Amino acid sequence: MHDSRDQINDDCVISIQHLRKCFRNKLDEEVVVLDDVTFDVYRGETIIIMGGSGCGKSTLLNCVIGEYRVNGGRILYRTKNMPEPVDIAGMGEAEMNEVRKRFGILFQSGALFNSMTLAENVALPLREHSYVDPSIVDIVVTLKLQQVHMLQHRDKMPSQLSGGQKKRAGLARATVMDPEILFYDEPSAGLDPVTSAAIDELIMDLSKKLNVTSVVVTHDMNSAFRIADRMVMLERVAC
Repeated sequence: MHDSRDQINDDCVISIQHLRKCFRNKLDEEVVVLDDVTFDVYRGETIIIMGGSGCGKSTLLNCVIGEYRVNGGRILYRTKNMPEPVDIAGMGEAEMNEVRKRFGILFQSGALFNSMTLAENVALPLREHSYVDPSIVDIVVTLKLQQVHMLQHRDKMPSQLSGGQKKRAGLARATVMDPEILFYDEPSAGLDPVTSAAIDELIMDLSKKLNVTSVVVTHDMNSAFRIADRMVMLERVAC
């Protein structure tokens, strides 16, 4: 029998309920970063998570992708082919890895492996986490690089790419497994206004073409108002 709290709306892909996250400081004191955070993410939307410096935006993202253990609350996922919602709070690593295959992440720096070419970086998730025939991998990589306008750079090393190009390359890798959800961690950080606007256009374009749900952590108000369907504002916890 499922807890009644597990029954979330069919249009809801992620439900965050009364989330609490604490850390211990150097004095072994408990520092509360997130307290009673509650909101839903709906299928196909682009939702922005905003807030001032130190309010817990990145901490929240790390909780939602299963990198941080939470101290309270629930994080329910219900993606396609899930008959019932699953709560990742307290989930084991093996189970969590299966959930992670359903989403992609664009990290703030792009997080490319410096020893691999751009094409090799994009191909890595397919080689490690799928059963795609090796002969098909290059076709998929080519398609994903075309989507982010980076095909001509496929044989370059990350050190040869600009900041904006690294973001595009990271986005190609994030989409290579055809995820249902895309997470973005400060996608415009470190970029000039023109490049930032171009990345925003790419996010909106991919959301429509791939029909994905997008969760974007940002402090950039201009970017937020360009791409958001809804916004969640975090307030810093008074410790």
